[in-house]
Amino acid sequence: ITGVAVVGAMQPFDFAATRLVSTPTAAEAGAQATFSGPLDVIRKSIQAEGVLSVYKGVSANYARFGPYCVLVFLFLEQLRAAEIRLRKWRYAQIAQR
Repeated sequence: ITGVAVVGAMQPFDFAATRLVSTPTAAEAGAQATFSGPLDVIRKSIQAEGVLSVYKGVSANYARFGPYCVLVFLFLEQLRAAEIRLRKWRYAQIAQR
């Protein structure tokens, strides 16, 4: 669920960044720049292609973030369990003194 939320919130901005990087600048095109910034990319894309256009490539983005989120939570749980074991061991050492 976390991966879906992250991808859903971040996809429009990732889409805008990709469009900005792949679009020629005003100097390269010899005319006015196509987009003035990331929000302009999102606005113009929605006007021209519809709301779902900003979610193009969402499956590839999820394929990247889904496993990342799963691994982060697995490692976090393992680290918390190790911390609990370490605290119990330390308290046992202190109690023996």
